[in-house]
Amino acid sequence: MEWWVILLIPVIGAFIGWVTNLIAVKAIFKPYQPVKIPGLPWVIQGVVPKRRAELAKSIGEVVERELLKVEDLMGQMKSPEVLDGIIKSASESIHKMIVDKIPAWVPTTVRAVILEMMGDMLQKQMPQVINQIIDQAGSSVIQKVRLSEIVEERLNAYEVAHLEKIILTVASRELKHIEIIGGILGFIIGLIQVGLVYMTT
Repeated sequence: MEWWVILLIPVIGAFIGWVTNLIAVKAIFKPYQPVKIPGLPWVIQGVVPKRRAELAKSIGEVVERELLKVEDLMGQMKSPEVLDGIIKSASESIHKMIVDKIPAWVPTTVRAVILEMMGDMLQKQMPQVINQIIDQAGSSVIQKVRLSEIVEERLNAYEVAHLEKIILTVASRELKHIEIIGGILGFIIGLIQVGLVYMTT
């Protein structure tokens, strides 16, 4: 067997393996719209565009069940950092409202006493009030909000090209590896073919 044949067969195998996996990766997204093959009863369409509704529903269910629950979000609302921010914003808003409502004719000393008393009361009562509000609102939110439906609706609203961009942003390296692995496997298969031909001649 000529040396160039020994080299050519694995190279062709690598090329075929790489092209095959390249087409398979492209077929995840393209074509966006169904394309009918003339003379055949087959219609070609990318996996994501063809099954986007089913994929969106499945992803939404997985997100709600495994990754992010409404209860987790409500729990984050009661974390010290978030709670302190809510209390601060609420206190500042109430303080401003009181300042605006005090008549201009009220003496400055009386105004200062009123604001100090309100400040002390807000500082003592506001954390408890905010916690109660979050608890009451949380039970309603948990019952009514469905993260799965929100995720599903958002994914279905995206253009397929935008979904492709999102997926490629996350998994472009992995998809490129799939293409490279196809070439490597094709090269190995080519070597095996050369070995089998060599052994049978």
